[in-house]
Amino acid sequence: MKKFILFLFVFSITIAAQSLPTSGKSYTIKYDPSEKNIFNTSSRLTLVYTFDYWGTKVAAIHGAEKLFENVLSPDEGRISKVPMTLKGSLFEANIFISDSAQLLSYYFADGNNFDYNDKKTYISYIYGQSGKPVKGARFRNIDFLVMSGADNRMCIEEIENELKDYPDYHLARYVLWNKKYENEKDFNGLLSLRDDFEKEFAELKIRYPNDYELLNSEGKGYYAFQMALNNTMMPYYRSASEKILEIAKQIPEGKRASIIQRVYESDLQQKKSIEFNEGIVGKPSINFEFKSIKGEQKKLIDFKGKVVLLDFWGTWCGPCVGEIPNLVNAYEKFKEKGFEIISISSDLMMQTKTEEEFKSFTQEKNMSWTHVLDDKNKTIHTLYNIAHWPTLYLLDQNGTIIKNEKVLRGAELEKTLNEVFGMN
Repeated sequence: MKKFILFLFVFSITIAAQSLPTSGKSYTIKYDPSEKNIFNTSSRLTLVYTFDYWGTKVAAIHGAEKLFENVLSPDEGRISKVPMTLKGSLFEANIFISDSAQLLSYYFADGNNFDYNDKKTYISYIYGQSGKPVKGARFRNIDFLVMSGADNRMCIEEIENELKDYPDYHLARYVLWNKKYENEKDFNGLLSLRDDFEKEFAELKIRYPNDYELLNSEGKGYYAFQMALNNTMMPYYRSASEKILEIAKQIPEGKRASIIQRVYESDLQQKKSIEFNEGIVGKPSINFEFKSIKGEQKKLIDFKGKVVLLDFWGTWCGPCVGEIPNLVNAYEKFKEKGFEIISISSDLMMQTKTEEEFKSFTQEKNMSWTHVLDDKNKTIHTLYNIAHWPTLYLLDQNGTIIKNEKVLRGAELEKTLNEVFGMN
């Protein structure tokens, strides 16, 4: 028997609520205490649960991870608790869930013990009356598994079980093959998986002719294979690069073939950038003049008296874009305390966006701080020896560099700023 079973009672209830959907359904959560022997039939169990919505302002600003955090580690005010009733050998509790809710987490407690899944809450699905997942919420369970530390093998098993129930959910097939490729580190193993992938999709296209979702999933599956292949081959790329550098050092400058010289110069620049990044902490920042995208002519020294984050980035850079929600949160929280961000973009010098396209991008992402498009001569990037993105430096009120990106990315940024502003 499953650890818990989610049943749908086919009736709707309307409740009054502010700014939240007002209609929903009642669900029954069942729990079998014999599964783990944490509780027994004499236990007084409570169902503890919370849920959240897609399409909210939180989702738009902070992204999906914030919603996952909301249900995995909810604030006390967002948690509901319902006493469970023993019926036969199973405990049961009814809960009301709004129609628009798509993320649900819950666990079981008796006041002393908790039944978690590896210290994380169980994540369940929400089903519609047809028995199918509400707006695809079922497959978002895979994201929960990943965030709670589940390995690829567990994710693969979960999706395979889901596909037995819903064989036409082709999106899940792409996720399945993506996880299979991620789980395989051997080159020949990847080729064997690709053969299995091609065979499966050839059969599926006969069963589901002209199914564009299936074709999109097939295309994404090939892309996942390509990425896995790149990752598997990376050690060989590095080894070849090191051999090129060894050979280059034996050849006098001017005698090296152009491609060998480029690899050699790139390696030197990377090493120089790393040394600069490590050695600049504790030293005065390098002043520079700039014209912001708002047309303001300024210098870095104009910001003395503020704590300044220098952010070297580009819209073409995936990790850079991934940091935007952290920057938005930090700016909103600390700007009134004298915090400023100066983002120096590489987009113009790399010709990845025009100035107008760049302005639109920053507006869409609510990036309301100071922005600079470095010129084609890489003037500001050269001053700071930038060779990778994002690169971040934190300056104190005197313009001294006090931190580098080791403590300025992800959740570390807010922790560092709390420390700098004495808010711990």
